[in-house]
Amino acid sequence: MRGADLGRTGDNRANLFPAALAELDAQYGGTRLGRQELDGVLLEDIEGALWKQWMFEVEGFRLARGSVPPLERVVVAVDPAVTAGETADLTAFTVARRSYPLEAMYGDRRPRGYVLHTEQARRTPTAAMRRAADLYREHQADYVVIEANNGGEYLPALLAEVAPHVPCRLVHATRGKRARAAPVAMLYEQSRVSHAGPLRTFTALEEQMTTYVGAADPEARSPDLLDSAIWALTDLLMDGGGGTTPRLAQGGRLAGRR
Repeated sequence: MRGADLGRTGDNRANLFPAALAELDAQYGGTRLGRQELDGVLLEDIEGALWKQWMFEVEGFRLARGSVPPLERVVVAVDPAVTAGETADLTAFTVARRSYPLEAMYGDRRPRGYVLHTEQARRTPTAAMRRAADLYREHQADYVVIEANNGGEYLPALLAEVAPHVPCRLVHATRGKRARAAPVAMLYEQSRVSHAGPLRTFTALEEQMTTYVGAADPEARSPDLLDSAIWALTDLLMDGGGGTTPRLAQGGRLAGRR
């Protein structure tokens, strides 16, 4: 895909501090967005992608953590790998929060979503549940959302073994990925979602958003971060997404805040 030449970062390397170059490479290296930020190519939107580049450029989309308004609910969403080994899919985590605007603009009192953290890595199921519990504690979340498809039904029991105090909610995918993604993309189009935190935290997620078209490509990796973000924002902003009631697998049920 071609675009206008904006001027390459590499052409100005002699005038940049090594630490600044390393920071840019760490944030953008090897990504589609990096072609624009590092190579000076003005990217065009990919035909069929649900997320467009302009959605990430509107005023108020990128926020510092400290500028997020008082928060009403916090979830950690997990998109677990379905296979194991060196070539397995990545387990992805998204931490997101819900809040209501302090001032209603044009009478719009609908809640807003704030994505605070995303990450993905190859982890064993036990390590994945430990990481989910760590994020739950770090962000003072209400519960963990776990996708149950492809054998993930056992994960709540595993979470209860490694962190019995952490409540979880099990969700089931009843529609294809693109059908699940479309309503969340619309939230971005309506400017009802912000990314709050360092840019590098969201580079991989935004890469998946702007390149995912839902095509059946056997060579393509599953958009793991995108899946976990969809589960988190669906739970927060779209009536819970049809999952089970948040619960402690041991010690009784725990109702989630609504």
